[in-house]
Amino acid sequence: MPETTTDRTVTQESLSVVVVAICSLSQLTRCLEALLAQDGAPAFETVVAADPQLGDVSGLSAKFPGVRMIQREGCGTPIELAAAGLRECNGERILLTEDSCVAHPAWVRSLFLTPWQERGAVGGVIEPRTDASPSAWAFCYVDFFRYMRPVTAGASPSLSVCNVAYHRSHLSAISGTWETAFLEPEIHGLLRERFGPLFITPDAEVRVSRNVRFADAVHERYAFGRLFGASRVASAPLSRRVFFAVSAPALPILLFTRMLAKALASGETTAMFVRAFPALIALLLAWSWGEWLGYLTQRRPASITTAREISLRAG
Repeated sequence: MPETTTDRTVTQESLSVVVVAICSLSQLTRCLEALLAQDGAPAFETVVAADPQLGDVSGLSAKFPGVRMIQREGCGTPIELAAAGLRECNGERILLTEDSCVAHPAWVRSLFLTPWQERGAVGGVIEPRTDASPSAWAFCYVDFFRYMRPVTAGASPSLSVCNVAYHRSHLSAISGTWETAFLEPEIHGLLRERFGPLFITPDAEVRVSRNVRFADAVHERYAFGRLFGASRVASAPLSRRVFFAVSAPALPILLFTRMLAKALASGETTAMFVRAFPALIALLLAWSWGEWLGYLTQRRPASITTAREISLRAG
């Protein structure tokens, strides 16, 4: 294929991939192996910002000598780790993901070559593993259903930090808002206001695998729902805070309607939606309860931690 003007412009830029490691060393190993196997990607640096509770990550340096590992006491939440990784990387284009994500071989190249001009950020598809249990599938679906197939290239109301690309100039322009904590809805909202719509491409895909206790999954959804709600009204006028708090009891119905509509777009997804229905409802209610408390109290959860892995199946 002949080189386009866009390709020539983009490929002159330096590239960084930042991995937020919050699940397990096994997950991180698999994530980095997928990055090593990227097809047709330009040279890129890899920076890992790891939760200290995962254990010592220095042992991975021998297997991945080109990867820069960052691990600091007191920096363990996903929002803190994302900020730390973004501060440490050097690329003009920056791809962000998490250790539970396995990148498709074309992931780096696809996001790197997708134009960023007049776009706040660019993201891609997030799918569960094909062998996920119903509860594991539900855990993924509640979090990422907006980014699961079918996805059409174009403007998107939101993107996930599990599969997103930024331009350094954009992040630098709003650096004061994410120096210590990278709050996805807030940052993406600012990028959209300042630089243009968020854009999603079906060509860039990662697959998520989480194997956690279901009770921990429910608590994680509650905590992140409360974080979302509290952050959303942190600087909002009183009228807007009251509106969100009063409207919040309708959240389960609204979210369920959106999830069902997405599921009905694919026969395979519809079948899994039915199988995972009880788990989906529990996770949806946990998020909704947390979001409502965030609106009502304007307080973040006591801890912003992810559910811990109990094992990692082969594959």
